[in-house]
Amino acid sequence: MNVKKLLVQVLVAMVLFVIISVILEKQYTMNVVLDKSQKAVIFGIIYGIIIWAGQKFRNKKE
Repeated sequence: MNVKKLLVQVLVAMVLFVIISVILEKQYTMNVVLDKSQKAVIFGIIYGIIIWAGQKFRNKKE
């Protein structure tokens, strides 16, 4: 997988994570947004590793 594709997917996932979790929280203060943003960064790192590992192992089997 191209690095640019991976980064775009991770960034989109992080943005969606922040938007959805802030909407579900129903509080729009800066503290809530910053807290959700920190969690989104952690989520993005884990999500990126999972996508990268899945793609790498899938290509080895073929």
